[in-house]
Amino acid sequence: MDKSTLELMPKVIELNNGEQWNDAERNILLDDEWAREVGRESRLPTVRLWRHAPVQGLVVSKRDVAGDQGQLAMESMAKTGWPIIVRPTGGTAVPHGSGVLNLSMLFPRRAEKATTDAFYRLLCQPMIDWLKSMGMNATTGALPGSYCDGNYNVLVDGKKLVGTAQAWRGGLAGTASRHPGYVLAHACIMVDVDLAQATDAINRFYSEVGDPYRVDASTSTTLRHLVRTHGIANEYTAAMAQTDFTQFLKTYYEGQGITVQMAR
Repeated sequence: MDKSTLELMPKVIELNNGEQWNDAERNILLDDEWAREVGRESRLPTVRLWRHAPVQGLVVSKRDVAGDQGQLAMESMAKTGWPIIVRPTGGTAVPHGSGVLNLSMLFPRRAEKATTDAFYRLLCQPMIDWLKSMGMNATTGALPGSYCDGNYNVLVDGKKLVGTAQAWRGGLAGTASRHPGYVLAHACIMVDVDLAQATDAINRFYSEVGDPYRVDASTSTTLRHLVRTHGIANEYTAAMAQTDFTQFLKTYYEGQGITVQMAR
């Protein structure tokens, strides 16, 4: 990680695997709740590595469901077994379920100059290095046709493995601020997902909201598929990935002089 990007990392962080498996919506919105605490300085800057609750569905931005047609689409999708959950970050729809591993960085907004690009690099570089440690060549870049496309997709073998999004809220961090600010940078790692079904659900949702946006399943891949094709393992689950990546992150950050406190 380059020096200017690394300077955005807090000197002390909490590494947390906290999950709310009995409530899929709260499990997602926990990011925003904890990020507000980070902004108020009642919680350490937090790196959260967590799995979605075992409920199949789509996570979308507020813009996607704005208006009456959006609300009707939410009702219709729920009836077909693809409930919609609205997230605090932007971007377009992504699948959720127990086969998805999420990386969330919840950091305070500081006075130092920073850009969304810098925070995306801060988010993506550990994933790139983790994949490299397993023998995969990963990079970032846009991939037209992929779900929630952006310049900071993480790509392996020319296909999208990870989607990313970001949200900035409030002003500068600290208890003196009326609305303490935070940065929420988020990544969804597709570990074991039926991409054909998920893509069909995404396209159906956008059709129902009257949006011409469509995605192509062939542009994306899963970590389970990659570890098989690269001869790393025959089986790989989100739980296995969570354990492996947590251990990697602890060593990774400590190697850069950052104090890591593991959540109890």
